[in-house]
Amino acid sequence: MKNFVKENLVLVVGLTFPILLILIFFASNVIPKLMSPPPQYEMLFTTKQYDYQNKSGYLIDFLVKNQKLMVKVSKSEGKDINYDLTRLMAYDAKTDTVREITVDISKAAASAVDGVAVLQETENMMIDTAMVSQDGYSLDGPSYGGGGMVGGLFGAGYRDSGFRLRKGSIGYKIPNTQQHYYYNQVRFVGWVIKK
Repeated sequence: MKNFVKENLVLVVGLTFPILLILIFFASNVIPKLMSPPPQYEMLFTTKQYDYQNKSGYLIDFLVKNQKLMVKVSKSEGKDINYDLTRLMAYDAKTDTVREITVDISKAAASAVDGVAVLQETENMMIDTAMVSQDGYSLDGPSYGGGGMVGGLFGAGYRDSGFRLRKGSIGYKIPNTQQHYYYNQVRFVGWVIKK
């Protein structure tokens, strides 16, 4: 075996180096997550979805007042038809799931005072709008990374179109948040500190 390694040193290095790199990258991604608890608070955010088949007669926007999630509803006026549907989403990093909080827009419009209504779907929640959660996580958007000299050898100049919750070197990628080509579709609303 020793003779084989001496005679084929380049081959041995060529086969073990990629495996070693894979192990290093794997450890650098997995170990920090194992050493730190995941985000403890659900994050609320909105996305826009273009849907030409289901136009909406209302324009909606979400805001937080006195730690309550409210919806601002206005009737879509004029000949401009709104095909961009605003969807309210919640990300839970403990289960790595995104769920949609379905909003009954017609009911919200009927109960609105000065165009603003408390959402029945979220009325028991308390929302914190701080950019950094109480456990230290924040929403990190898509970015472009250069990759450096070593990364350049492996084609590591990249555009990351995903959003993630980040705390130092720890990141939790939020599923299904690909960025729309023309505009940033994910908008932070707040952290659910009490359900």
